[in-house]
Amino acid sequence: MDKNSVIGLVLIGLLLIGYTMYQQPNDEEIAQQRRINDSLATVSAQKDMDRQVETFKSNDLAVAPDTTAEDSASTALRNSALTAKYGALSGAVEGEEVEKIVENEHLRLTFSNKGGSLVRAELKQFNTYDSLPLVLFDEENQKFGFEFVYPSLGKFNSSDFYFTSSTGKPSVSGEETTQITYTLALDGGRKIENIYTVTGNTYDVGYETRFNDVSGIITEPKLIWELSARHIEKGIESERTKSSIFYKEQDSGRDYLSETGSDDAVVDEAPLEWVAFKQNFFSTILIGNQPFGKGAELESHPYEEENDSLTQFYSAIIPLNADGQAFSGRLFIGPNDYRVLKDYGYEIDKVINLGWGIFGWVNKYLVITIFDWLEHTGLSYGIIILILTLIIKMILMPLTWKNYLSSAKMRVLKPEIDVLNEKNKDADPMKKQQATMELYRKTGVSPFAGCLPMLIQLPILYAMFQFFPSSIQLRHEPFLWADDLSAYDSIASLPFTIPFYGDHVSLFTLLMCISTLIYTVYNSNNMPTQTQPGMPNMKVIMYIFPFMMLFFFNQFASGLSYYYFLANVISIFQMILIKRFFIDEEKIKLQIAENKKKKAKLGKSRFQQKLEDMAKQRGLNAK
Repeated sequence: MDKNSVIGLVLIGLLLIGYTMYQQPNDEEIAQQRRINDSLATVSAQKDMDRQVETFKSNDLAVAPDTTAEDSASTALRNSALTAKYGALSGAVEGEEVEKIVENEHLRLTFSNKGGSLVRAELKQFNTYDSLPLVLFDEENQKFGFEFVYPSLGKFNSSDFYFTSSTGKPSVSGEETTQITYTLALDGGRKIENIYTVTGNTYDVGYETRFNDVSGIITEPKLIWELSARHIEKGIESERTKSSIFYKEQDSGRDYLSETGSDDAVVDEAPLEWVAFKQNFFSTILIGNQPFGKGAELESHPYEEENDSLTQFYSAIIPLNADGQAFSGRLFIGPNDYRVLKDYGYEIDKVINLGWGIFGWVNKYLVITIFDWLEHTGLSYGIIILILTLIIKMILMPLTWKNYLSSAKMRVLKPEIDVLNEKNKDADPMKKQQATMELYRKTGVSPFAGCLPMLIQLPILYAMFQFFPSSIQLRHEPFLWADDLSAYDSIASLPFTIPFYGDHVSLFTLLMCISTLIYTVYNSNNMPTQTQPGMPNMKVIMYIFPFMMLFFFNQFASGLSYYYFLANVISIFQMILIKRFFIDEEKIKLQIAENKKKKAKLGKSRFQQKLEDMAKQRGLNAK
């Protein structure tokens, strides 16, 4: 080999060495490649784990693998994959679900170590409309846990992990208490605790979540609470329209989402004190010992009509504190009973819609007081409603008397009014009105005297409309042909559905409408009705109204229709008795004549003089 060949080979070698050194990855590139390889290994290991889990799930008779025979290298790879995906939570990813049942005087509660939460609640003293145990929620239609962000790993929910649990009493009564603590152990002695306290004689469960030294693992925690309400009452349509989310902000009154359709809200002006998933007669209410974090997200919507097992979907996302005690409060699981809820304070009793303003006051301080007193007699609820109606009618008797007396005066005066209207039929409306008011002044009869008594009675009328459909005391209580005074009474099922009416015939509703029609006919015959040109005939409207009520009340609680039926019957008898024995129209005529003589000496009233001045001014303007 000559000299030139040797030099060429050396140069080629140097070029190869230089190229190799140039292509050699730096430290950063080596680390990047290592991360890629680790990720690929993690994904591969996770796929192997998923296939193994699916194999176990697909075979009901599968026997758990012998972990003692598992290859140590495979175990290490598996643990490495879990650590890469779940970090300090990897030890709680796998486990066996174990449930614990705790009972008190009112509730049968089921807790699960998966998620460390309450998964099922049964009210022992109540049944569904078809006599089944009343389960307010179970693991299939309720989710209760906290979601959080694990930096660099993503979002997780506590309901996906297995907790360890402490032992507690399986049953308590009276003032006895038992406590169950669920612990999610993390690396380095760090932990998350869910603590539940059950007392023997209450409808609530004490609930507390604690985060112990979890900085860097638990960030942005939020309580995720979702529930699908089960169909438990007789009329599912009515049940859907009485279900929604109620809540109370700090330093504000109770508020709620729409009860008639889908609705949502972000409550960021103030923290919440409580939030309730309210159903027709039962509620699940989360009550904080301190206000929740701001920015709660609430959502409620009814299920489609085709779904005959679920009525309403509820969702609440509530921000929590990531340091120390994340949440402390109570979970109420029980009836919408005014007396029960009143004891909790915080206006929780307002999940029962007794009406706003004066209507709610009438229910709280009059109707409920009388109803509770009658309830202690042990009488049938049908008889209690009858006595309640009689008491209310007696309370209103002075107003009723004044209303009938005013009607009698107007009836006696009607012939003179008719003559006056005929005489001034072609006159200026102002002059006609002036003449009519002069007649009222001379006779001492006020056309508005009967209005005030009627207005005063309206709050009670509307209060009863709110009271009966929301009174849990009437739930499943039979009377005569009605098997449940809190739901519609059906004496016949129709083979078709009538729009706005339904597919059944409610007898109490039918009786109420018939009695309303009789009352209307009798009352209109004894009360003069004046019609103005261009105005609808009020008598026709009054006769149509009872038929409209037939459609409106057919789906309502039979206790409400029964009350209105009784009120109509009593009112008819009152009219007959007052007219026959207490009101003498001849004496009224004499009194009116005497009033005419007295008022004739007094001259014109200020109101009449004002009307005349207005008429003169109008005439001057016309010129």
